[in-house]
Amino acid sequence: MSDFSALRQKTGLGIPETAERLGYTERQVYRWESGKNVPRKVVLDSLEAVRNERCSETVPGHSFTFIDLFAGIGGLRRGFDAIGGKCIFTCERDRHSQETYRANYPEDDHDIFPDITKLREQDIPPHDVLLAGFPCQPFSIAGVSKKNALNRPHGFACETQGTLFFDIQRILAYHRPKAFLLENVKNLVNHDKGQTFKIIRNVLENELGYTIQCRILDAKSWLPQHRERIFIVGFRDECGFDFED
Repeated sequence: MSDFSALRQKTGLGIPETAERLGYTERQVYRWESGKNVPRKVVLDSLEAVRNERCSETVPGHSFTFIDLFAGIGGLRRGFDAIGGKCIFTCERDRHSQETYRANYPEDDHDIFPDITKLREQDIPPHDVLLAGFPCQPFSIAGVSKKNALNRPHGFACETQGTLFFDIQRILAYHRPKAFLLENVKNLVNHDKGQTFKIIRNVLENELGYTIQCRILDAKSWLPQHRERIFIVGFRDECGFDFED
């Protein structure tokens, strides 16, 4: 599949509609689609703009769209709902969490996908923001201690939970959302003497090209609960975001 074809499929447009929107003949679009010709960067930029426009068109009354991965009962998304976002896709494996999530968000018009490892990138709708509170057990102090006591691998070596970050990577690489928010335990920064976080940062910044900022926040600043978590915020385009603001 050519880069042009992959991007066109994300817009949800057929060949005739794509040709009309871009101002080219269908014959030329078919050549780009098949890979016989390589379009100029300005063509790909125009197609990306069409995709972003259609993404906004699908949710009238909302200022942006987002997806909720490793959603739990939906706590991470509450702030995004509050500022005008529209959740258009949810992934959560635990069935009890799914039940609570549906009870918390009865207005959602989409199903909850249960297993991110079986999720195809193309089955996720185009979106502006990706949210993911990916599993923390392989990186938490308690989780690492327990796995060490049981002589089990932790971190990225934990095949059932430790590699799920790379599912986030492939979804970001395919959809290229404008922004993302990832959340995990604060020990993620220090796990394996900092090597785990170094890999994550390299993937997000150097491989995917996002500008990121990280901050450890404690829920006690807003709730009667002492819960320290690291938040990783990433933007596809520089926007001047700063946690200090």
